[in-house]
Amino acid sequence: MTPVLRPARDEDAAALTRVARAAKASWGYPEVWLREWEAQLTITRDYLRRNHVIVAELEGRVVAFGALVGISEGADLDHLWVLPEAQGAGIGRALFEGLVEAARASGARALRIDSDPNSRAFYERLGAHYVGERPAPVAGVARTLPVLSFPL
Repeated sequence: MTPVLRPARDEDAAALTRVARAAKASWGYPEVWLREWEAQLTITRDYLRRNHVIVAELEGRVVAFGALVGISEGADLDHLWVLPEAQGAGIGRALFEGLVEAARASGARALRIDSDPNSRAFYERLGAHYVGERPAPVAGVARTLPVLSFPL
């Protein structure tokens, strides 16, 4: 089934928060980490107004979303989440391609991705290249995130 992609609307904020939290939790992270990430996984109306956010729907139900921040010389992929039950159906790829087109249209030359370690292979399959790591400590644990770049 092909997802319908559309711009996010203010009233999507709660649904997008649920998608982000469910997708992150599906990787088996400890509850203490998920609580620490709660603010980062909460999508507000203000966030939707300030950033380029695309929603994916199946049969009228929000199942995924992606967001770009800083569209300019180098845009940043801030979110790309797919509900666990909708993963593996090409929805993440469709969202990524839509975000890439938006970044290109804005004149950005590259898309920076601070990836969850569990998502790195997904982005590399789509053509992103590993460029380093950044610290991302959580609950007293020294942790890093892979940083990737997708040329536009």
